Amino acid sequence: MKRVIACIILVSLLTQCVSKETKLQGTWRTDSISTFVNGFTHTNNSQDEHWSHFEYNSKGEIFERRKAEFRKYNYKVLSSDSLVYLDSAGSFLTGYKILKLNDKQLVLKKIQKPYLPGKNQTLYETRFFSKILPDHISASK
Repeated sequence: MKRVIACIILVSLLTQCVSKETKLQGTWRTDSISTFVNGFTHTNNSQDEHWSHFEYNSKGEIFERRKAEFRKYNYKVLSSDSLVYLDSAGSFLTGYKILKLNDKQLVLKKIQKPYLPGKNQTLYETRFFSKILPDHISASK
């Protein structure tokens, strides 16, 4: 009986991770970036040509596109709320907490290092994305 319960839990956890990776696939446009620094918040929502689109594919690759430039990383969903970017050798580049992921919206949070030495500092960045539908991709290029 304990083995059956353990198998059910394992399958449900694996299904959630696969589900998150499937939902993540596609192209996401940056809508805004909010920065929190020790109680102060600043939100940048002025979209311009310097903001990237992020294309996640089924091979675990991500292409960050900005104008004619692009960067390629690998990505993994480690748990239902943990996304990491890796370089081509599989080394950790950066990590995000997935706050929201559905068919239309993606919200990622990244803890930042303190600017100054000392305790009791809270710094993080929250990025808000919306999914670009395939027929809108060709129109935006």
